[in-house]
Amino acid sequence: MKKLIILALCSILTALFGEEKLFNASRDEVRVWTFDNNTKINVANNKIDMTLVKNGTGYQGVRILPLKTKFFDLSKGSVLSFKVENKSNIFTHVRVEIFNLNKQGTDVGKGVYSMIALKPYETAIFRTRYGRIASLGFEPQGMQHNFDGFSKGRFNIVTDRVAEIRVWTTPVDAERRIILSDFKLLEPPKPLNSALLSKDTFYPFIDKYGQYKHADWKNKIHSDVDLQKKKLEEDKALAAYPCVKDRTRFGGWKSGPTFKTNGWGKVKYKGKWFFVDPEGKLFWSLGVNTIDYDNNEATGIAFRENYFEELPAADSPLAVAYTHRNGPRYGFYKGKGENLKQFTFYWANLIRKYGENYHTEFVKRSQKRLSSWGFNTNGNWVHPDILNEEFHHPYISAVKFAKFYNVIEGCKQIGWQKFPDIFDPNFEKGIRDALQGWQKNTTQDEYCIGYFIDNELSWGKTDTFLAEGAIRSTAKQPAKQAMTEYYKKKYTKIEELNKVWGSSYKSWEDFLNTAAAPVDAAKAKVDLEEFNQVIVETYFKVCKNAINTYAPGKLYFGCRFNDWNVKVIKTAARYVDGVSFNRYASQVAQFALPDGADCPVIIGEWHYGTTNNGPAHGGLQFAADQKDRARAIDRYVRSALVNPQIVGVHYFKYSDQPTTGRTPDDENIQCGLVDIADTPYIEVIEAFRKVSEDMYLYRSKSK
Repeated sequence: MKKLIILALCSILTALFGEEKLFNASRDEVRVWTFDNNTKINVANNKIDMTLVKNGTGYQGVRILPLKTKFFDLSKGSVLSFKVENKSNIFTHVRVEIFNLNKQGTDVGKGVYSMIALKPYETAIFRTRYGRIASLGFEPQGMQHNFDGFSKGRFNIVTDRVAEIRVWTTPVDAERRIILSDFKLLEPPKPLNSALLSKDTFYPFIDKYGQYKHADWKNKIHSDVDLQKKKLEEDKALAAYPCVKDRTRFGGWKSGPTFKTNGWGKVKYKGKWFFVDPEGKLFWSLGVNTIDYDNNEATGIAFRENYFEELPAADSPLAVAYTHRNGPRYGFYKGKGENLKQFTFYWANLIRKYGENYHTEFVKRSQKRLSSWGFNTNGNWVHPDILNEEFHHPYISAVKFAKFYNVIEGCKQIGWQKFPDIFDPNFEKGIRDALQGWQKNTTQDEYCIGYFIDNELSWGKTDTFLAEGAIRSTAKQPAKQAMTEYYKKKYTKIEELNKVWGSSYKSWEDFLNTAAAPVDAAKAKVDLEEFNQVIVETYFKVCKNAINTYAPGKLYFGCRFNDWNVKVIKTAARYVDGVSFNRYASQVAQFALPDGADCPVIIGEWHYGTTNNGPAHGGLQFAADQKDRARAIDRYVRSALVNPQIVGVHYFKYSDQPTTGRTPDDENIQCGLVDIADTPYIEVIEAFRKVSEDMYLYRSKSK
């Protein structure tokens, strides 16, 4: 009887306060294993106390398993919470992973993960949201991650069959101590919406505003009247806080030191890199990407017409948001034909919200928002009309090629595309045509800081990757022709190359026409590495020279690396004015160029998202809700501010992705500063504004 009373009391407390203890961090309730022998743990007083060695290897942290049962039961909550204490004098991060077993039941399988960053000696509550997997018998397609109840994606798990919880971090050049405690379940889940019980009740599941029908959240739009209310609310907010104080007209540090400059430059001040704006003031770039309403943000209608509750008629003012673009390379629409019917809900909602002058309002409001929210830079992929406005913020622009350039066909595709054939004269011509044609205004605009060329290229993990691609190409490939000429100069006779490579080419013409890797790649390795470096050097040299020639005085920021090849990055640092990286992480305080290379670094993309505001994809970095998302954003920016090499971070992206996924690759991430109905996420913009107010003093005073 006493046990029943205690259980009933626990249920009442859970209902009242929304939390329930998951386990005590004690050896009586859990098994705690370390990933490596160098991590020291002490499990006592309901705490897991970890000491992590300097420059360790692999994961540093613990695996937590139930001691008396096979699984942890997380079904009474929708958020796993625990306290984490950083007892170290540096920024650090912690990652949690919640795993089911694989189908064979032999190892961890499907899981949810998220990360938290902590300032030196900071204590925080780490909260990880997870959704449920139910046996629904159907699953909507075309989205990288699906809603609560469905199985696709990494945010939903079988909540009562959690086999393991992992908490770990990656090695850094310092010893650290991290303490974990107070493991709880928060936010008891509501029953799944009854609409999910069958296809007949689930479809259509997207309302006329592009929102998920079968859930509700703060600031969800239910009518056009709601859109107008949100507009008026924001008008008052923008008037009340028009800009961050102590800024030059470019967004530099007005009361800071002054340097001689001729346009935009860079300087190391107190051991930290900065830009210098045209007024000679220090400038740290806090920017936003994709300020546009039609930049790969259409969602596919074809093959999915039953998903949508209400789409505009062909003669509606909203019909302008229909497109029929080609080119899906991944996901649901790959191989489904060309000229696919698509629709951009964000575009349609701008028309509903601002009327027939929506475009002008979007352009002008975007820059007012950046001023109010603390940003001083338009990041990559900004709508070109913004740059033609009398008032716009500084920007780093991508060079926009008129058409898809020639690639090295023999290269393996890693990511978006194969590597460009830098030996094709049309590559340099593409840069020239852009900067002397449709982007000429940027070359003469004092607010243009400089340019990126390309995005997330496939450099390969080895120092022969690009050369291997060239040798596997046909004789028509300019890179293959350049390779042949290079080896001709080195060896003169094909017999000399054959002797080194162990190959049997009959002539240099035979070499040129043979589209295959050498039989013994190991013997050819030195030569392949040499020509690989020729490709790398040529790429950055051509790009830098083109910027200097066709946009004199502007800076060159490279190709927005998303992979890590030491030799390539070291080469890039010799040519660029700043090396650009797309760096999705929880913090970047220890991020550094390889082998001591000293050059400014610009973070071209990063973000945090969540799954409880419509789209089911919580992002490459994932927070439990908007409040936690705001905290995570603050820590990311501050970690960049203490890093002496980083000169700016550009957030991806301005608006949420479509709930049903963008057509090229199914991405459906809630990561925007505004949602699909153009409503700002207040917690997030306040976080950006606060860190912007602090950023110049914070950077100059940090050690």
